[in-house]
Amino acid sequence: MERVYGSPEPFFLPGSGEREATAVLLIHGFTGTPSELRRLGYHLNDMRYTVQGILLPGHGTTPKDMLRTGWSDWWKHALDSYDGLKRQGYERVFVAGHSMGGLLALKLAAERQVDGVVPMAAPVFLTSRKPALAVLLQYLVRYIEKRPPSIPEIASESCAYTKTPVKCVVSLQKLMKRVRATLPLVSAPALVVQGERDSMVLPKSASYIFERIGSTFKEMRWYPLSSHGLLLDREREQVYRDVGGFVEKVAALPRPNRMAPS
Repeated sequence: MERVYGSPEPFFLPGSGEREATAVLLIHGFTGTPSELRRLGYHLNDMRYTVQGILLPGHGTTPKDMLRTGWSDWWKHALDSYDGLKRQGYERVFVAGHSMGGLLALKLAAERQVDGVVPMAAPVFLTSRKPALAVLLQYLVRYIEKRPPSIPEIASESCAYTKTPVKCVVSLQKLMKRVRATLPLVSAPALVVQGERDSMVLPKSASYIFERIGSTFKEMRWYPLSSHGLLLDREREQVYRDVGGFVEKVAALPRPNRMAPS
């Protein structure tokens, strides 16, 4: 199968052998596309797992389309995608998400019996105070320009919007608040992933999530050289190995006897 990079389209990669029945649902971030997750998806598929990368409503087209959507639309699509994998008969379903996708993955883990959850650079605390002003700013301007990424691969492969709908920032904050309240309900095995050079999400967000989720099996991985776009940054191959290793480790455990990792 030819590998595609730099495409905003959703993707589905069927697994093989004994691992075909284990699916990993990948959820992209705010204003992003499944493209930011394709390399991780290929890595997991090389391990023979089934992988689905979804495209959230209002993303992958134009910021004008995104302006018509909000957190409930993004959540519904993530929920429907997870339920769809379960209806198809996959024995195990893991959910992993980048940035806002990490929030949606955590919400899925709080409301569904997922087999494992991987929030990557999920926002609890933001570095900028501008989002707090979005409640007022949304009535004055529709969009704000985004600063271009400094890493070439992030700019070329993420296929993210170059400007952000302000109204959607307000909706994102509502999602953040809801997810924070449900963290204790997360009991699935968890891997919390965070870049230490994240200029959008304060790294302490990862510690906050790790400490408050109800999971007994939980691990945290820090990447000292990585920015918010850690899936395409300099330590990306290590991120892929860590996520793949987590899925492999958890999938090998009997469901009733999950223990905390040593």
